[in-house]
Amino acid sequence: MPLEDIVFDTFGKVSSRFVPLPEISEELRLELKDAITPVLEPVYGGPGALPWLRDDSLVIGYEGGGETFAYPINILNYHEIVNDNIGGEPVLITYCPLCFSGVVFNRIVDGDSLTFGNISALYQSDLVMYDHQTGSFWFQVAGEAVVGPLTGSRLTPLPSATMPWGDWLRLHPETKLLKGTGQSENAFAAGTYANGFGTGYQDRINNEKFVFPVDRDLLDDRLSAGEIVLTVEVAGGQTDYALGDIGDEAVNDEIGGEPVAVFTRSGGLSVGA
Repeated sequence: MPLEDIVFDTFGKVSSRFVPLPEISEELRLELKDAITPVLEPVYGGPGALPWLRDDSLVIGYEGGGETFAYPINILNYHEIVNDNIGGEPVLITYCPLCFSGVVFNRIVDGDSLTFGNISALYQSDLVMYDHQTGSFWFQVAGEAVVGPLTGSRLTPLPSATMPWGDWLRLHPETKLLKGTGQSENAFAAGTYANGFGTGYQDRINNEKFVFPVDRDLLDDRLSAGEIVLTVEVAGGQTDYALGDIGDEAVNDEIGGEPVAVFTRSGGLSVGA
């Protein structure tokens, strides 16, 4: 990967909106580390812990250790990364607000449990993380280390679901709900952090008006750039499903020689396979 393809969001600390990795000063790089604060010690409450959370608010749902957990997109828009241990398994919950990608991973690589933070950088307008143990940079949506000692290593994805809170709660009425972030509840209930899949922003991406650099040679013209998809990997095979095309329907398919059914509802916001 060309290092100049990784750019740092400067958050107005210098005159440039972004700075490529080869050009950033060590001082600025350290200042930007964890400027978007990851959650290192998550606190959970019961289903009623967040009065502002609406039935149509999006959450990432995860099941592990015999329990279920919901991570509101409202909160992940602000923190992007949650490190946890669930049922004895080191788990990483990630979300990139710029591309609406929510992925849950196992944090173990080569037998070591890694802790992840945010370096305020992006690759192809997607979140780039770092691990505390080696300082390697990780491309979020692929779970792949792209810079540093662990380059080429990949995190193991874990099953998760992104859906409206009301749907998740009906399926899992005893779910635990992420709540403890040290921020005021009003910050998550309104404004920027209340947005899930923002229609206006999605239209902008469909018109290829990206906030940060994207290599247009890597774009796939079979779908609009802002199309929300579900990626299913089974038995070494992989297929992407455009949720806008499926609607409130089901698709029966075969991936890697295995039968697969993909279900969506709520306009493609609740998905499962």
